[in-house]
Amino acid sequence: METRRQVAPYSNVHIMNKIQYTLFAFVLLLFTACAGSKDVVYLQDLANQEMIKTQKIGSLKFQQGDKLTLVVTSHATPELAMQYNLTTYQSRLGMEHVSSTRDEVGAYVVGEDGTIKMPVLGTIAVAGLTLQEVTDKVQAQLRGAQLRDAVVVGQALGQYITVLGEVNRPGRIAIDRNRITLLEALGQAGDLTIKGKRDQVMVVRQEDGQAKNYVVDLRSKNLFRSPVYNLQQNDVVYVVPNKVRTNDATANGNALNSVGTWISLASFALTLGVLIFK
Repeated sequence: METRRQVAPYSNVHIMNKIQYTLFAFVLLLFTACAGSKDVVYLQDLANQEMIKTQKIGSLKFQQGDKLTLVVTSHATPELAMQYNLTTYQSRLGMEHVSSTRDEVGAYVVGEDGTIKMPVLGTIAVAGLTLQEVTDKVQAQLRGAQLRDAVVVGQALGQYITVLGEVNRPGRIAIDRNRITLLEALGQAGDLTIKGKRDQVMVVRQEDGQAKNYVVDLRSKNLFRSPVYNLQQNDVVYVVPNKVRTNDATANGNALNSVGTWISLASFALTLGVLIFK
């Protein structure tokens, strides 16, 4: 009987120590889990100086509704060249006026049939062509006719993409170099917030009259192989919120994700254990 009385207190102390160590390890695990980098670091599998094949970075191609200016000049016959330039008056008749450094130059709008209508030359198909291809095409037509020394300079107007979701500066981003990559767009949007899912960035693109959704993982080097690494005008980029952000929308949705909550629970459990085995 005396032996049992000596063992019982030792057993209770031993159990209490195990409870304390277990709770301490549990709280420590919570802290370390919150600091994981695998969910936030970009291009984790890309080694130093690793060469990887990427999508070719090409200039944007005109789509229906795009706007552009085309200025025709000629050194030999400048007056003759002026008749090929769209004036602001003509622009107001059927196209939107856009301010420029030369008040007499208006903007063409690509119609539903993919064409623009130039003075004298008439209808020019431009949909699916880059700005350089359009200027080369018009210049070739002019040099084959009256203006042997014609020079055509063009500029795309009003092209943009939209970035939404978990970024610091959501909204429209203008395309000012006839090209833009997904990483550049996210950079201009102020990068993702800490509550954005790096592995679920969506790019919605209009293709053949339908909206097609692409999902990109910024943590993988496969990003460079994605068909939406090079964005197109009118693309919509959406950064999906993580579970913490979505729980913000509900009352006490993140209570169980709070380290403070778990510390309080651990403290309560420890106190309860002391009272039970005291």
